[in-house]
Amino acid sequence: MNVRLLAPALFLLALHPAQSRGQNVSVDENAFRIYVRGELVGREEFSIMQIGPGGQQRIILRGSVELNLAEGRLNLAPAMEVQGRTLAVSDYQVKVSGTETADIVVSVSGDRYLARVVSLSGEQLREFRAGPGSVLLDDGVVHHYYLLNSFLEEGSPVSLTVLAPRAGRQQRMTLSLVGSEEIRVGGVLVPDARRFHLDGGDHPRDIWFDSRGRVLRLEIPSQSFVAERETLT
Repeated sequence: MNVRLLAPALFLLALHPAQSRGQNVSVDENAFRIYVRGELVGREEFSIMQIGPGGQQRIILRGSVELNLAEGRLNLAPAMEVQGRTLAVSDYQVKVSGTETADIVVSVSGDRYLARVVSLSGEQLREFRAGPGSVLLDDGVVHHYYLLNSFLEEGSPVSLTVLAPRAGRQQRMTLSLVGSEEIRVGGVLVPDARRFHLDGGDHPRDIWFDSRGRVLRLEIPSQSFVAERETLT
């Protein structure tokens, strides 16, 4: 699938050419249709790329979100780098435009996330907890749920600290397996999609993954928000 993405974030431009030749593996590249209150309001296009082998891997996530909401247009251009088998975040930034405008950059220093937000109201610096059990799931960005892959095989419910930089919010949430279900993606039946529930915080949600760990669907009932993957390719 040919996915059109915005220019990569500055930290992504620092990739060494030698790393880019022959070592890049496409993990996932697709799009989601976004619905609010049952109405189609836009799309999210994304790519997830692995650079390097095994425990030394770096994964680059990029996306472009365009939504027409009741309160106006919302465009997001997120880019993130995570490292190792635990998918630990090393850098994140998102450009927000439309009726809301902001530039947000998140870096990691020790066991803290350092978030810098520049908007029309000025500049704000905040710190949040990082380290084991923390995950970055920004509001309005569906492909970020790929980062839950490092917790999907742990069996019993897993306690997580979830950071949403756009909202300036970090909450304790619990990820648990609901079971396997049949769902359709682009008209194709997926007989064994795994449904997980992320509970706690302001907005509990359900996420469906296929056997390869790809995000198929996201539902946030409190926001009447549904994201459906367009194809299985």
